[in-house]
Amino acid sequence: MLLRVLSTTSPDLPPESDRRQPPDGYRLFLRGAIATVLTLGAAWGALLLLRIAASGSFVAISLQEVNAHGHAQIFGWIGLFVMGYAYYGLAALKQVRLAAPRLALASFWLMAGGLVARSLFQPLVDFSPWCLLPALAGSLTEITAVALCCAIVAATLRSAPRGLEAADGFVLAALAWLLIQAVYDAVYFAATALASDRGTLLRLVADWQAPLREMQIHGLAMLMILGISQQRLPRWYGMRQTRPNLSHLALALINLGLAGVIAGSILMRQAGHAWAGAWYLAAVVMAAAVIALVLSWGIWRPTPRQDRGLKYVRAAYLWLLVSLAMLAALPVYQFALLPWLAPESAAARIGFSHAYYGAIRHAITVGFVSQMIVAVAARIAAEVRGARMDRQGVPWSPLLLINAGCAVRVAGQAATDFTPLAFPVIAPSGLVELAGLAVWGVHVWRLTSRRANRQAEPLVAAGLDPSARLDRAAEDKSRNDQPSVPSTGYSPPIVASCEL
Repeated sequence: MLLRVLSTTSPDLPPESDRRQPPDGYRLFLRGAIATVLTLGAAWGALLLLRIAASGSFVAISLQEVNAHGHAQIFGWIGLFVMGYAYYGLAALKQVRLAAPRLALASFWLMAGGLVARSLFQPLVDFSPWCLLPALAGSLTEITAVALCCAIVAATLRSAPRGLEAADGFVLAALAWLLIQAVYDAVYFAATALASDRGTLLRLVADWQAPLREMQIHGLAMLMILGISQQRLPRWYGMRQTRPNLSHLALALINLGLAGVIAGSILMRQAGHAWAGAWYLAAVVMAAAVIALVLSWGIWRPTPRQDRGLKYVRAAYLWLLVSLAMLAALPVYQFALLPWLAPESAAARIGFSHAYYGAIRHAITVGFVSQMIVAVAARIAAEVRGARMDRQGVPWSPLLLINAGCAVRVAGQAATDFTPLAFPVIAPSGLVELAGLAVWGVHVWRLTSRRANRQAEPLVAAGLDPSARLDRAAEDKSRNDQPSVPSTGYSPPIVASCEL
């Protein structure tokens, strides 16, 4: 019923000139993501890392404070970017109107308001149980925003003339995981906040936190970026387009593997470590499907078109492969390397390395996810403004700072299993990453403040999409009979009713 109501807000497309509207929605979501990462996200994380390094322990910080920072990163930095792209980037790509644009903008304020309430009050539940109520109210507001997003995107895609394409499945799956993890996260937070004693709290964390992180990192963030990459990289850089059969197979295997990892993680805790083999098999299936998909693009081969953002894309996907390789090597690290080199370490004694597992997550969340947002956001910002996409490159310094900080953090965090001297080494890495994100954030903030210098043009170049039917003669005539400009391989999009 809701889809039917939303669909009525998306009538047939008006003439092209009516579809070129200011990119206020895109700017709102993108700036919200930037504001989050530079405050509650990377900035708060850098401060927490300094405190961890000073104490020499990753468990020296309150669980609620650590999870509040992680919540801000997932719902604010990643979540707002994902929602913005799902609304405006996808609508522009499909050349359709966004269903219910006012509700889409309302979902931003719901998400932002819920995010602030949850992030600010969650750490305070350790001191006052009354803070649980506004924190939970924030979670319910976030769930409402995410549910609205899923309904609006579904209604928007129903009006797409070409219907769903293979890569759209990744975007829709990511949105489904966004909703699932939002509900799971609220229930999990309430359970930890109401834990009667520390033993109960530790059991809750051990049993239920890892599945939540899998939903957020591999379900929401990774699937969305894989979908965006299939939709955009061939158009931007001339990379190989993914064969539909391969895309469908990869999507099925990734979700199957992810479901297996989540179920295996829970069963290992509830039914014994005999389920570890099933967990590992599922992780390998997921990793293999991702690697096969990424390598099919020829991402590290020479491309017909290049810009500075391509280096970010390549570096980001290298970090994705590093994180998946580390995940596959987890048994070797835990049961061979640690007992051999650090038999007296806490990780060897308890049979699990929080430091190594955290390093895997940092490699994918910062090295891959954050760096891909850096690479993609400015480019899409240019698209929806109708500006030259190949002239909207990001600065060099974030590339160096983000990768240097991430490398020190990943290697140094794993090294803490072997020597406490690694703690002061990783201490400044968060500040280095924050500096890189700040330089990029200021650049994109200023970029979204400028007016486009030229009119938007059709999104898809005929040479890249065989289904495109671009009448060059009619286009020349509509431009006051001026001769057409020789093609440069660049083709910015028509802007839909709103943007990312």
